[in-house]
Amino acid sequence: MNNRPGLRDLARLAGVSEATVDRVLHGRPNVRPATAERVLRAAAESRYLPEAALARLTRPDRLRLTVILPHTANAFLRQLNHDMRLWAKARDRGARIHSFMLDCIDPTQLARNLRRLGKRCDAIAFFGVDHPDVRDEVDALVASGKQVITLISDITGSKRQTYIGIDNLAAGRTAAFLLARMHGHANGKLAVIAATRQFRAHVERELGFQELILRDYSHLTLAGTIEGKDDPFTNARLTEDLLDRFPDLCGIYNVGGSSEGIALALRRAGCAGQVALIGHGLSPGTRKALEQGLMTAVLTHRHQTMFEVLLDQLQSSRQDYSTILPMQIIFPTNLPEA
Repeated sequence: MNNRPGLRDLARLAGVSEATVDRVLHGRPNVRPATAERVLRAAAESRYLPEAALARLTRPDRLRLTVILPHTANAFLRQLNHDMRLWAKARDRGARIHSFMLDCIDPTQLARNLRRLGKRCDAIAFFGVDHPDVRDEVDALVASGKQVITLISDITGSKRQTYIGIDNLAAGRTAAFLLARMHGHANGKLAVIAATRQFRAHVERELGFQELILRDYSHLTLAGTIEGKDDPFTNARLTEDLLDRFPDLCGIYNVGGSSEGIALALRRAGCAGQVALIGHGLSPGTRKALEQGLMTAVLTHRHQTMFEVLLDQLQSSRQDYSTILPMQIIFPTNLPEA
């Protein structure tokens, strides 16, 4: 029989509302120190929380969280980094957040950065390539007592605490469904552009895309996958080459970023509307491409949701599971306000 008290029991023991208990346990602001102490004392006496989680909440200083994102021309990631810094200044959730945009494609350099920055923090969250060297460094950080969280793209077989991001296989299937339905029953070719297949997220999106096309849409064929390193100029050049090689190209799925480069090439070639483009990450560039009819849809997620979930995980004692963020599908018809 489970005798563990619930949130209502803890609120009754502390003499506060359930909402106040929730704020204290998740490190949210606007709770008087005396009230927070009463809630934490009740949590300790009733064994509501595991000892490790309780220790994190009662420590005198705030957790030091380091976030590492790829240093690329991807406008979505630059916006994500900018929004995280602003959000961290405006919110006090029991953690000091420092974010960096570094080389996350070279596995040796990424492992070195994880090791270097991991020494200065209590927890580290990052978006990087899926490679044995990176996995080994993640496991070493966990063994040293650090919390490690993967963002947007996971690290296979690692001991990280959790993965936070969208369901990338489902994203790929969604893009395939949209492109196939738009093209109808005529024959045609579809191409995939990635930043690098070393990102597990990009591989999973590609696999989901291929799976649905091969299973349900035999009249469409796959023209292959090319890597543009999330650089808009490289993506534009690769798109021009695709258009030259495949006159029957009817759709492009960009599993990475910098879709504005692809959109530019389609506009220059006069193919807007003939070759549909679906990409990831709502940014000023993809917003403009949607408004101009150069993109069909953008698959994305809310930055603030990721930030909230990330800080919630710092207080969690659970490990080796995923937190799947709600995926948004943005069309020209439902663009959110800038």
